[in-house]
Amino acid sequence: MFIATMIAVIPVKLSVRLPGKHFLKFGNETMIERIYRKVSSVTETVIYSKIDLPIPYVVDDSHNIMHLVNALKAEYNEFALIGGDMPFFTVNDLRKLLSGYNGTPVTPVDSDGNIEPLFSIYRGGTVKAKNLREALVTSDTKFIPKEQFSSLAFFNVNTVEEYVSALRIHEEQQRESRTS
Repeated sequence: MFIATMIAVIPVKLSVRLPGKHFLKFGNETMIERIYRKVSSVTETVIYSKIDLPIPYVVDDSHNIMHLVNALKAEYNEFALIGGDMPFFTVNDLRKLLSGYNGTPVTPVDSDGNIEPLFSIYRGGTVKAKNLREALVTSDTKFIPKEQFSSLAFFNVNTVEEYVSALRIHEEQQRESRTS
C-alpha cells in the first residue's frame, strides 16, 4: 500500500564516527539504497543530503538537523523523518508510524521515555527547541510504544562494531528467508 499523503524525508550527512556509512553494503545494495527502497515503497520520499549519493537527492544546506526540520516544516508542513542509518526497520514499521498520524507529531517511545526522533512525524510551526527530542516531548506528540514495532526497527549503524553486528543480522535474515 503506497501512502501518497505524507512525504518522507531521509536526512544524510557525513558521519564522523563511521565515515561512508551510507555506502556500506547489505547484500547487493548500500544502506541508503536499502532504506530509500523501503520508504519509497510506502510513500513519496526525498533524500536531503550533505554528501554526494548515487541516487536522487536534494542538497541539504542546513546548518544542523534543527535547521533542516524547520526548513522542512516550512516546505511540507507535515512529513515523516526517517534516519538514513537504520537498515532493519520494516515496511510494516513505517506503515505503523504513518497510520498513527492524526494531525499531531508522532514518535515511537520505550518504557523509559526514550523516543526515536529520526523515525517520527513532524508537523508545522517553527521548532524553538534545542534538539529534536525536546521538540517532540514538548509538543502535542502522539507516542506509540516501541513494542509495537519490529525488534530491530531502531537499530542504528554508527560504528564499525555496529556494522559488523548488522552484517551478522542481515546474513541471518537472509538464511531465514531462504528456508521459509
